[in-house]
Amino acid sequence: MKDLREDNENKQSEIAELLQISQQQYSMYEKGKREIPLHLIIVLARYYKVSLDYITGMTNDKRGIGYKADSNSKYNITQQNNNSAIVKIKE
Repeated sequence: MKDLREDNENKQSEIAELLQISQQQYSMYEKGKREIPLHLIIVLARYYKVSLDYITGMTNDKRGIGYKADSNSKYNITQQNNNSAIVKIKE
C-alpha cells in the first residue's frame, strides 16, 4: 500500500481522508500492524484504478490475475463494466 501511495504522490493524510479514518489508523494499516477491512481495500483499489488482486499482493499486474499474459492461468476474468467482472476458474 505504501508503494502504491508513494507512486501516486499521495500523503498518508490524503488517503486517510479518502478512507474517512485518522492518519494514525491508516499508518497502522500501511505498516501491517492492523488488518485493513475489505471495504477500505475496495475503496483504495477503485481510487488507484487497480485490481483487488494487485492491491492485496496476489499479482504484480495492476489489472488482476486473469489478465496475466500466461495462457496457463486457471483464472478467466471478463470485465462487464467499470464496477464488476465475472471470474471463472478453468477446469
